[in-house]
Amino acid sequence: MTAPYVPTPRDIALEMLRIADVKPGEVVVDPGAGECGIVTLAVTVFNAIGIGIEINPALVRACIENFERLGLKGRAYIVWGDLFDFDYSIADVVTLYLGSDINETLRPKLSRELRRGARVVSHDFEVPGWRAEKTITVSGPFRMHRVYLYII
Repeated sequence: MTAPYVPTPRDIALEMLRIADVKPGEVVVDPGAGECGIVTLAVTVFNAIGIGIEINPALVRACIENFERLGLKGRAYIVWGDLFDFDYSIADVVTLYLGSDINETLRPKLSRELRRGARVVSHDFEVPGWRAEKTITVSGPFRMHRVYLYII
């Protein structure tokens, strides 16, 4: 089960992190991180610790190069692997842009591993079986985007 690589626009990523109320020092995990735009924003704007999970080696390399270029060593990380194999128990916030099918498949794992109070934010796709605490519509490039906030 894979999702195509479609980067989250910067303005939408910022709104995702804002709605999740990311605090300095919190751990933000982005499964299917692509080029790590959300991870980079979490670290540089919100002073969080960012972890991306990406299966595509070319995108992993792009993340590493961006982290090095921006001097984010020790604050931004990329895991090369399958997002279903990651242990999410360290996350305070998980950001998703994966599609409803993958969200639904990932939901039981997140429910088991995330601690009470952790936040899950999904761009455009709901997490079937969960009820959003808050939903916002954001004007973005070319269209309106939906952002869903879930609290464990």
